[in-house]
Amino acid sequence: MATQYGRAVFLISVSLFALPLGAQAQETAPQQAVSEGVGDIVVTALRRATRVQDTPVAITALSEKSLQNLGATGIADVVRQVPGLNLIAGESGRTRISIRGIQTAGESTVGLYYGETPLTGPSGTSSDPSGVTPNLNLFDVERVEVLRGPQGTLYGSGSMGGTLRVIFKKPDLTKYEGATEFGGEAVEHGEFGYSLKGAVNVPIISDMLAARLVLYRQQNPGYVDDPTIGKENLNRSTLEGARFQLGFQPTDTLSMNFMTIVQTQKFDGTSQWAPSVGEFVSEQKVASPAYDKLQLYALETKWETGIGTLALNNSYYRWDVRQTNDNSDNYASIAASNRYCGLFQNTYGGSLLQGTSAGATTSSSTCATGAGGLTSAQLQADYQAWAGSQQPIGNYQPRFVRNYVNELRLSSSGKGPLSYTFGLFREDRDDRVDTLVFAGIPATGEPQQPTVDLGSRYVIDVVKQTAVYGEISYHLFEPLTLTAGLRYYDYKKTVGGENLGYNYFNGQVPSAYAEVSANANGLIQKYNLDLKITPDVMFYATASQGFRPGGANLTPGIPESAQTYAADSLWNYEAGFKTQWFDRKLTFNIDAYRIDWNNLQTSVRATYGNFSYIGNVGSARIEGVEVEASAAPVSGLNLNASFHYVKPRLTADQVSAEVTASGLKGDILPLIPRTTASAGAEYTFPAFNDFEGLLRADWTYTGEMTSQIRPTNSLYREFGKYSMVNLRAGVQNDRMGVFLYVRNLFNKIGVNSISSAAGVPDYWATTAPRTLGATIYSNF
Repeated sequence: MATQYGRAVFLISVSLFALPLGAQAQETAPQQAVSEGVGDIVVTALRRATRVQDTPVAITALSEKSLQNLGATGIADVVRQVPGLNLIAGESGRTRISIRGIQTAGESTVGLYYGETPLTGPSGTSSDPSGVTPNLNLFDVERVEVLRGPQGTLYGSGSMGGTLRVIFKKPDLTKYEGATEFGGEAVEHGEFGYSLKGAVNVPIISDMLAARLVLYRQQNPGYVDDPTIGKENLNRSTLEGARFQLGFQPTDTLSMNFMTIVQTQKFDGTSQWAPSVGEFVSEQKVASPAYDKLQLYALETKWETGIGTLALNNSYYRWDVRQTNDNSDNYASIAASNRYCGLFQNTYGGSLLQGTSAGATTSSSTCATGAGGLTSAQLQADYQAWAGSQQPIGNYQPRFVRNYVNELRLSSSGKGPLSYTFGLFREDRDDRVDTLVFAGIPATGEPQQPTVDLGSRYVIDVVKQTAVYGEISYHLFEPLTLTAGLRYYDYKKTVGGENLGYNYFNGQVPSAYAEVSANANGLIQKYNLDLKITPDVMFYATASQGFRPGGANLTPGIPESAQTYAADSLWNYEAGFKTQWFDRKLTFNIDAYRIDWNNLQTSVRATYGNFSYIGNVGSARIEGVEVEASAAPVSGLNLNASFHYVKPRLTADQVSAEVTASGLKGDILPLIPRTTASAGAEYTFPAFNDFEGLLRADWTYTGEMTSQIRPTNSLYREFGKYSMVNLRAGVQNDRMGVFLYVRNLFNKIGVNSISSAAGVPDYWATTAPRTLGATIYSNF
C-alpha cells in the first residue's frame, strides 16, 4: 500500500515542477468570468433558453465550473447532488439510472441525452436496455441538466421518470483555446490510477468554421481480489475516448455542428464482492471481464427564422458490449435439484441412459423413476457427475445496439405572450445478443480450449418509433403562464431468435428461428401553470404523463400469453416554489409530487424456468418531497444542500402465474433509497499573486433500501443507510489549478445493491474505499 501512495506523491511532485512552465506560456490568457450562481445558469430544458429559476419544472443544473470544483468526472459523481437521482450499480460497470424511484427492468425510465442524442443500451436476452448506462467523461462539458418528473411530451418514451442531459462545449468560431488535465489517485485495499485529458479549439475560418477536439484516458484503480482464480484488483477499469466537433456558421441565422464520439471502456472483472468470504474479496470461479465501445455521430442544424428556431438533429450510434458472467454457483444449485436430469438422459448422447439403452425415456424430468434397466439413483448420479465435470461454468455475451435518431423541431424565440415548440421524431433501433454458455478452467476461470458449448442462443430486437409533439405556453396576464403539451406516438417492436443447442442447466432445447411482435400508439399529455408572485418567487404546478413502449419476449418456457407485454404509463402531479432572497444570495426551491404508475413493466421469472422476462404486473404510487438550497452568506463562501424523501409502494397486488415472489398491495418498491441528502461548503480566498485558494467539503447520505419487494422472500435484504464525506483543496487562477482530494474520508463501506440467489453467496456492490488523489489543470 505504501508503494501506491508513494507513486501518487511522485506524480504530484513532477506535475508541480512542470507548473511554472505552463504558467509562463499562458500569461496572456484572458481573465475567466466569475462563476455564475446556481439559479443564474441558463438551460435549454424546455427546448429554448431560460434561467433555472425561471423554468417552471423541477430541474437541477450544474455548470462546468461547478463540476470542476466538485471533481466530477462522470455521472456517478453528481448523483447525490441532485435530489431524486439514483444510480444502481451492478457488476462490471453496469448501472441503472433512475429519478424519483421510477425504475424497473425494461425500456429506460430516464431519458439520457448526450447533446441532442438519446442513448439507449442493448436489450440483452431479457429485453432490459435500461440495465446499461453509458459512462461518457464529463471533461470539457458546458453543463449537466437533470429534469425530474416525466418529460413525455418534449422528450418522449424513456423519460417517464425524468431526463438527464449532458451539454458539451461547442466549437468557438473566434478564438484559439484549450485545456489540459492530469490526475493521479491511490485507493486503499487497491492500487494506483491516473487520468490524462486534453481539449483544443481551433478557428479555421474566423467567425465561420471551427473545430474542437477532446482526448482522454482514465484508468480507475481496482480494489477487489479473487484468490479463487488468482486475480488481484480485478475491478480495474480503463476509459479512453475522443470527441471531435466541427462548427459551421455560414450566415448569422444558420449554424451547423457535427460531432463524433468514440469511447472504449474495459473492465478486468467485477466490482462486486462477497462479504461472507472477506472484505473486498470475490470467490467467483469464472473470470468476468467486460468491454464496451460507443461510436456516436451527430449533426445539429439550427436556422433562425421569423417564426422561431428550426432545429434538425440527425444522429447515429453503435454501442458494442462484451460481457462474461460466472454461472458456476447458480448452475450447481440447479443441477443439485436434478430438475433437468431427464432432459439430459433423454437427449445427450454421452448420458448413461443413451449409452446403455438408446432411445429409452425417463418417466420424469427429474429422473425420479428408473428407465432402460437403470435406477433413478443411477440416472441422477450420472447427471451429477457430468454436471460437476463442466465446472466452473460461465457465459459469454457479445451484444450491440444500432440506432438512427432523427428529429425536426420548431421553437419560438420566447418574445411576446405566446411560446411554442413543435416537433417530429423518428427512431430506428436494432440490437442483437449472442449467448454462449461454456465450461471453464478451474485454476484460471478462463474458457476451456477448444470451447465447450453448453447451450448457445441469440436474440435480436428491432424497434421503430415515430412521434409528433407540441407544447404551447401563453402569458394569460403578466405573472401567470399556462402551458399545455401533447405527444402522439406509434411504435412497433419485434423480437426474434433461435436456440442453437441443449442447455442441461436451464432447460433450453434447440428451436428454429421465431419472431414475436408488439405494437401500439397513444397520446401523452402535460399541463402546467406558473405564477410569478414576485420577480424572485415563482409558484408552479404540473400534471404530466410519462410512458415507455411495450415489447415482446422470446423466452424459453413461458406461456404464449406472456410473449408480449404492454406499455406502462404514469401520471405525475406536482407543485413547487422557486425562490431567491436577500438580493439573490439565497436560493431555496421545494416541490412535492405524487405519481400514479399503472401496468408496471418488471422482470419476472418463469415458474419452472431459469429465464427472466418482462411482464406487466401491478400498479404503484410514489409520493415525495424535494428540496434544494444554495447560499452565499459572505464573500467567498458558497453553501449548498439537497434533500429527497420518497415513499414508493404498490397499490395493487402483483398477480401473475409466472411471478415467483410477487409483491402485495402496500409493499415498498425495491432498490430505491427512501431518503437521500447532500450538503456542501466551498470557500475561496486570496492565496498568492493572482491565485485564489479553494477549500471544499461534501457530505452525502443514502437511506435504507431493499433488494426485493416481499419481506417474506428468502432473498429479501435491507441495505443502504450510509454517509460519505469528500474533501477537496487547492489553488487556481484563470490559467491553471492544482487540487488535492480525498473521497470517502472515513472509509465507509456503503452498499448500493445486493445480488442474491438460492445456493449462492450474497454479492455486494459498494462504494470504493478511501481514495487520495491530485488533479492539475491548465487553460490556454
